[in-house]
Amino acid sequence: MEVHEKLLAEELVKRGHNLTFISTNHPEGKEFENQGAINIHYLKNTTFGSKRKGWQEESLKKFSELNQKNNFNLICSCSAIIPKKLIPISEKNKIPLIVILEGHEIMMLLSEVKQTLNHKKGFKNLLKSFLKFIYSYFLWELPLFKKYNAIIAVSDEVARTTQKWYFVDKKKIHTVYNGIETDIFCPDQEQRTRTRSALNISDEERVLLFFSFVTKQKGLHLLIRALPDILKLNPQVKLMVVGTGDYLFDTKKMVKQSGLGKNVIFTGYIPREEAPHYINASDLFVLPTLRQEGMPFSILEAMSCQKPVIASNIGGILSVIDDGINGLLIPPGNVDELVKKTLSILENKDLAQKLAANAREKVVQEFSLEIMTEQTIKIFQSAINN
Repeated sequence: MEVHEKLLAEELVKRGHNLTFISTNHPEGKEFENQGAINIHYLKNTTFGSKRKGWQEESLKKFSELNQKNNFNLICSCSAIIPKKLIPISEKNKIPLIVILEGHEIMMLLSEVKQTLNHKKGFKNLLKSFLKFIYSYFLWELPLFKKYNAIIAVSDEVARTTQKWYFVDKKKIHTVYNGIETDIFCPDQEQRTRTRSALNISDEERVLLFFSFVTKQKGLHLLIRALPDILKLNPQVKLMVVGTGDYLFDTKKMVKQSGLGKNVIFTGYIPREEAPHYINASDLFVLPTLRQEGMPFSILEAMSCQKPVIASNIGGILSVIDDGINGLLIPPGNVDELVKKTLSILENKDLAQKLAANAREKVVQEFSLEIMTEQTIKIFQSAINN
């Protein structure tokens, strides 16, 4: 969500638009920040990253104050929940309300269930997740979704389930795929050579890349389970884990207990601007996620760098990967299929090259930042005109 906001904001500014962000308090205490045509207001009486604890009242107050000076043309929320009292204000002032959906509570609940069943623990937490879902779905999302003038879904799956479970008029839902900078995320041999050298990876070694937040739902534990069987047939394989998260400690423990320390590289957190270097250093991108993904930027970035991709047959991933054409899909949680598909790419150079070339072409043609921005602007303009 944060990547989407940042990229879209920068592109809107390039096209002459002015943006105002209202956010929770800044960790360093800032209350205001100007970035050219972007003004960012941080609400000091709120909690960083939380839509509770003062957010509803303070964001509404700040919006009303700014709207008196600016007369906004449009309100866009980058998450499903907005202050309910903002609805009558937007209606009175004829300011359209739009939400960009990376996902919703039903997708999150299904992800929690799949995670629990796969890990075979955490069943007690399911009750808490279900109660959270009931609260968010019935008191917030269900009534709010009907009030939005337009809903932008980032994948076909998000669009389909939003219409199905929230009873929203189909005409209000627009699918605009996440887009990336295809000129930055592109094949680069120099980046590959330099990064592999820095990580002591030889030319003969084949690198599997996992690039994501490390949570129980993202499936890194499945890739670690698959690694011993992959190494039996291809001992020159290394797994590179780029990212951090609340499940990182557990996965490092799994690696150590399995005796895979020499075959796994943990880089920790990497800034997004350095992501192409690590993607280009790899030979195969793998995301065996259990999560009902909206539209993972990491998959788009890997495909744009012309890498073959293996990912779970779930959520918005189906909007970008055509199985056997520009990537390979596996059933979520199926380690045997993960081993089989990984070895098929590592052992078949022609297949790997075909998938990689088609992946790059697919992203350039359908998932570029320019396409995402232009389609979003059309929806914004239509909402304003209506």
